[in-house]
Amino acid sequence: MKMTGSRNTKIKSIAPVKRIILAVSLLLIAVLIAEYAAFQMDRHMTSLVKAEKVEVTADKQMAGAREIVNTTKVINNTYNSDSKKAINLTEENSSVTEYKITVFEDEKNLYTTEKVNIRSGAGKDFDKVGQIQRDTKVKCLGKTDNGWYQVMIGDEVGYVNCDYLQEAEPGTEYIFAGDSRTVQMSQAVDKDENEWIAKVGEGYNFFSNEAIPQIDKNVGEGSVIIINYGVNDLYNVEKYIDLVNDKVDSWIDSGATVYYAAVTPVSDYPTITNDDIESFNKELKAGLDDRIGWLDGYSYLQNNGFSTGDGLHYNSDTYKSLYKYYMNQVASAKIATFDTI
Repeated sequence: MKMTGSRNTKIKSIAPVKRIILAVSLLLIAVLIAEYAAFQMDRHMTSLVKAEKVEVTADKQMAGAREIVNTTKVINNTYNSDSKKAINLTEENSSVTEYKITVFEDEKNLYTTEKVNIRSGAGKDFDKVGQIQRDTKVKCLGKTDNGWYQVMIGDEVGYVNCDYLQEAEPGTEYIFAGDSRTVQMSQAVDKDENEWIAKVGEGYNFFSNEAIPQIDKNVGEGSVIIINYGVNDLYNVEKYIDLVNDKVDSWIDSGATVYYAAVTPVSDYPTITNDDIESFNKELKAGLDDRIGWLDGYSYLQNNGFSTGDGLHYNSDTYKSLYKYYMNQVASAKIATFDTI
């Protein structure tokens, strides 16, 4: 009986110790779990913060990209393919022109002064999407800060350089003033859009009294005036010099370019010699205002040949060739002084 009682006492003394150890173990486990959970939570929060920063940075970059694209894209569904080209260039190449548009409260009607390209954006680095002829009425929607108009041509929107648009309707593009040779040239080339102010057998008096008032009536921005008098009155060279020099300021102020075409050669004509013509041309060229261009049709025909039936007037092919020479010279001067856009 004593032995049994002693065994129970030991068991009872050991039980509280086990409970204490178990409780401490559970507490330690709980602490470890809590620390692990805190560690995982901290890692998760750190990841969220980093992700947020990346997202904000990406948003800012995208906003910047959208801002650049919006300043360069064409606002028109008709030019979707060209608009995409403009946008892609902007995203891939930072050298593409950037600009801002000021939209007009009221649309403006302007006129083209030359044949000019329409582009998908406001700059020469954008695609050509069309072309309009000189003296075309254009509806302008706004103006960019780099010198281009946003225009509406029919249902299409594009951009045209401001240098090629003006408020006033342009004058006649080509104005020819001369004698019988100019009359026959007009018949040979058949260009009704040109203004031909010419009369057979006339010279200084016709030029002064009749031709100049007609020139003044037709001249305007972009006009080209080509004068060809003298073969009928080579002795009036000083009068031609004085009169043309007196008029050049008003013609240039109107937006015109002025040329004097040299008196062209003759072939065995009884009353006029090439020596006389050369003398006239030399004095005329030396005396004219420096702003007046010189079209040396005399040298051109002497070098390239000409055909004449009466020694004074030419056949149709010669007139066409001489006209082409004039046009090429004028075009070359335009390219040299004004970059085509």
